[in-house]
Amino acid sequence: MKKVALAAIAVMLVIGWGSAFTCEYPEDPGCPPDGFYGYIGLFADADHMYWCATGVGFYPIEMWIWCKPGPLGQICAEFMICGPTNVIPSTVTWNIPLISVMLGDLDIGLSVCYVACQHEWHWIAHRAYWVTDPSKTMMQICPHPDTGVYSFANCEPGYPMEPCTVYTNLYLNAAPPDPECMGTATKDASWGAIKSMIE
Repeated sequence: MKKVALAAIAVMLVIGWGSAFTCEYPEDPGCPPDGFYGYIGLFADADHMYWCATGVGFYPIEMWIWCKPGPLGQICAEFMICGPTNVIPSTVTWNIPLISVMLGDLDIGLSVCYVACQHEWHWIAHRAYWVTDPSKTMMQICPHPDTGVYSFANCEPGYPMEPCTVYTNLYLNAAPPDPECMGTATKDASWGAIKSMIE
């Protein structure tokens, strides 16, 4: 039975999920209230507490990908990581005990499913990077290029897809009291702060 379920999930990953829901992003009109869907975020630490990283010269950072499922749980995730030009990617460590099926990778689009339904914060992977200069930039959760969305599959029968909210991006060469380091959710940061990070 477990092999059949894993095969079904693998087929879902291959064919894509983009049309499985009508509410593309939680901010869209008609979506359930904030907090109904889960969150995905990039953090600078293993405890998902910090989303800003800074250092001097050519320095290393760790980027952790953490998820918090919505009320219906989470069995899969689909997304991509977008990075700036002032970082050099290094090794990736996957949460192997958690992951059952994985297609793609972080740079071209990742579809990943778990061995069991998750209901609490959990991490998918962490990756080492080298920051090459002091420019303020950010690593971002981006839509999977095959479907145009970042999303979770919940734990209801059939594992239906649902949107997820980007909890935070990872801001480089930034530290409190920089505004992007003071709020937890990306939507809490001012447009000016976010715009200055991506220009």
